[in-house]
Amino acid sequence: MQGDDTDAAGASVESVATVEQRFRELFDLSSDGICVHQDGAIVFANATAVRWMGVPGSEDLIGRRVADFIPADILGKVESRLSGLHHDGDNAPPTEVSMSRSRGAMRDVEATSTRIHWHGRPAVVTYFRDLTKSRAADLLRYQAALLDHVSDGVVGLSPEGTVSTWNAAAEKIYGRTAQEVRGRPVHEAVGADVDADRLIDTLGVLHATHVAADGSPRSIGLTAARTASGYVLICADMTALRRAERHFEAVVTALDAGVVVFHPDGSAMSANPAAQRILATVRPVDAPFASNIPLVDADGRALPVTEQPVWQVAHSGDPQVDRVVGVDCEDGSRVWLSMSTRMLSPDDPLRSPVVATFVDITAQKMAHERAEHEAAHDVLTGLLNRSGAFARIAASLRPDAVQRLSAVLFIDLDDLKSVNDSFGHDAGDAVLVTASARMKDALRESDLIARLAGDEFVVLLMQGIEQEDLDRLIDRLHRAATDPIPYHDFEITVTASIGVTLVGLNDMRDALELLRAADEAMYNAKASGRGRTRYAV
Repeated sequence: MQGDDTDAAGASVESVATVEQRFRELFDLSSDGICVHQDGAIVFANATAVRWMGVPGSEDLIGRRVADFIPADILGKVESRLSGLHHDGDNAPPTEVSMSRSRGAMRDVEATSTRIHWHGRPAVVTYFRDLTKSRAADLLRYQAALLDHVSDGVVGLSPEGTVSTWNAAAEKIYGRTAQEVRGRPVHEAVGADVDADRLIDTLGVLHATHVAADGSPRSIGLTAARTASGYVLICADMTALRRAERHFEAVVTALDAGVVVFHPDGSAMSANPAAQRILATVRPVDAPFASNIPLVDADGRALPVTEQPVWQVAHSGDPQVDRVVGVDCEDGSRVWLSMSTRMLSPDDPLRSPVVATFVDITAQKMAHERAEHEAAHDVLTGLLNRSGAFARIAASLRPDAVQRLSAVLFIDLDDLKSVNDSFGHDAGDAVLVTASARMKDALRESDLIARLAGDEFVVLLMQGIEQEDLDRLIDRLHRAATDPIPYHDFEITVTASIGVTLVGLNDMRDALELLRAADEAMYNAKASGRGRTRYAV
């Protein structure tokens, strides 16, 4: 009986060993990695786990710490996950982790752990499902979806130049489906010859014209790169952009306004026909457009470079609108322009060109100046009139005046009424014209003379003058009036009464007060005898 018991026990041990061996064989056939660990040490690993860990055999894993194969940054999370397994059958839900291999490589896996008993002691069995292939498949699906959502055509080519891939954008650009072009030479797919190797060597974008399925041309920006399976072409459809550029060029060419684009350094990059036409008199027609043409402001003052519109916009970024500038021509005339300048690319001010648009307003400027002149000048004599005289006096009294008023002379031609009565108003007008011209010639270059009304004139001395020089100037004015004036077969003689008021540096009188003082002095001169001069007290 005892022998029978011994035999039975031996058979039982052998049976357990056999079962365990069969389970090992089954585990080794699993495509998932299976690992049993007790107290943090590996006690069993199937063939798949051994292969994934990158070791020669299972004996190289037995006894190793599980922590050796888990990256340090997630080790705490894994240990916390396993610490919740208290009873046999407790499961930790599937979790994606990165597993370290013996040579430092990483493998993404989905781990599921269960509490078990292993040789009579608590243990944990973990099943590892490799995510590498599913991740790769996901990536391929993502890349395929991405290619179908980009706006550029992406065309894959074999080494022989036949189409292998053709995304949705390429279908839209060329009007050909992927099924229609796959396996065909690329020139049939895009309607033009494409040399991928040459394109790669250019290291840039090639602008080419391709032909769509309906025969319409396509302006394409083409780049290429080599891949493991051949080439990939990136086809950017620039047809709409090129059409817009052509329309823009046609509009700019047809404009009556001049358009000039300046480089940030101030040199001209392009000028439309209107700009060439407007500025044709400024420079020889066959000369290149110059950006350093001298300009003057609306008042005729020469503008230094730092005050010119293009320079100011290039350095400040602030646009200028309808600024009036003048350009002197080779023939001595002046062209007036209304100019607007702004940055072409305000988002990139350091590299942005400056575009200037302008129209010729010479006729309007001259008409305006003519109207201003007529409003401020006497029609008969061409001298300043009363309003013009008041404006000049007021300007000369400002603190920032360039020329400071030093004296006001009020002049009245005596006996002009008798000339009109004796010889007629035409004779009186002739006397006024001749006498005013002579008096103007008697003045210094800086001085002004105006006709206020009838036979009354006012002289404005616009610079300081010594008394001796003032006396001589007044004598010249008297002679200008008294010298005989020829009229037909007669000679007419008149005299002038002159009133003078001097203007000091700190004089607080305004234009009206100065004229009143000079007028009063003139009447005092007339009262003392014709052809006399009196000073205001």
